Amino acid sequence: MPDPKTDNVATLRKVISSWHEADVEGVLACLHEDITWNNSGGMKPPIQGKAQMRKTLEAMKGRLKNNRWRLFDVAAVGETVWMEGVDEFDTMDGTRIAIPYCGILDYEGGVIRHWREYFDGRLQEEQVAGKGVRDTVDAMLARPAV
Repeated sequence: MPDPKTDNVATLRKVISSWHEADVEGVLACLHEDITWNNSGGMKPPIQGKAQMRKTLEAMKGRLKNNRWRLFDVAAVGETVWMEGVDEFDTMDGTRIAIPYCGILDYEGGVIRHWREYFDGRLQEEQVAGKGVRDTVDAMLARPAV
């Protein structure tokens, strides 16, 4: 019998590898039709449903030159996966963005149903404004990915 914890972490890894390839459909294949994605650390309303998710991912894809999203820690209990990592990428104009975050994924039927991310939006605003990545952030991110 398959182990849902292992399968759920594998699904998360498929999301990450798909996003590294800017494969929106690959990401969406791992998501529930009624996905709820709180992707702003509570700063904005959540993304609701696959149609809105597709629109959001396509818009994000158009702003990214590359993507180096990686995990530092991951744990699974039942239908929930916890992750700590960094969302790191370069924008089309060459601005480096590196946001440390933690996220919680709740699975239903082998796909992600609820996705919550927690991060400091002030860091993102600073970096988007061209102030660069703080040395303290780089020190946090100088860890091996899992």
